[in-house]
Formats: sequence, C-alpha cells, structure tokens
Amino acid sequence: MKISSTHEEHSSLLNGTKMFFPEGIIGFEDHKDYGIVNEKSKEPFLWLQSQKDPEINFIIIDPLEFKPDYKPVLAELDKSALQISDIDECLCYVIVCVPQGSDRISANLLAPLMVNKQKNICRQVVLQEQDYSVQHLVLDEMLKKIEDKNVSSFTQTK
Repeated sequence: MKISSTHEEHSSLLNGTKMFFPEGIIGFEDHKDYGIVNEKSKEPFLWLQSQKDPEINFIIIDPLEFKPDYKPVLAELDKSALQISDIDECLCYVIVCVPQGSDRISANLLAPLMVNKQKNICRQVVLQEQDYSVQHLVLDEMLKKIEDKNVSSFTQTK
C-alpha cells in the first residue's frame, strides 16, 4: 500500500497551502485553519502553523522519511470525515516532539495527520488496534535508513 509520494511532491503540493481541520488537532480544537511552512534547510521537517495564531505551530514529517513500513489503517469514520474512499487519496504526516537539549526526537505514529490531497481537508486520526507508539524515536530510524543506504550502495559498487 502506498500512503504518500515523495517529499518533494509533498513540499510543492503543500507549501503555503491552507489546510482545514474541521475538528482541529487534539488539544487545539479551536484552531482549524493551518498552513504548511517549508524551510529547505530544515527538511525533511515541515511546520504546520495555525492561521488564527501563528504562535501555534507543530513540527511535522512524512513518516515514510524514517519508517518506510508505516501503514496506518483508517476507520470508516475517518475516511468519511476526510471524504475519501481509499487511503491512497491522502498524504500522511506525523507530529514531532523535540525536547529541549535532547537528541531524543520522537514522532506520534499513533495519531497521524491525514490530508485529503484533492480538498485539503485534514484530520488527526487516532489509530485503533495498531501497534504504533506516540513517542517513536525518529533519529534512530533515520540513522538506520542512512546506514542501510550506505551499505547498499557500497555492496552495489563491488
């Protein structure tokens, strides 16, 4: 199952685009309109910024950047709210937590942000009966991905 396309496609698709969360984000239900801010120097991380209060913003990332086997399964209620029939109609992001003074950057894989690609209707879904963490360590996975890529390219050149 393919959840999303490449990071470059996401950036060009979403940078500066207004995103609408009819129900808000958990804990920020009064903030429904957001925009994506993409700073090239910070990629693959993006910012999801409230249009109502720019001080409200979240660091987000495409989970496939660090967990290529991430495959959330949406409930019918979530598909209906997103106005989709299949998850392939969505982009997927997760909220990242960066503790001050720590390299223990984590991502909430249990409650991804799903974006209807056509309508920019968004919803934070809480995955049911799926074995994902709210504090999945991102850097460990990214380093593993880089190491795997380096090993793969080294073995191909032999």
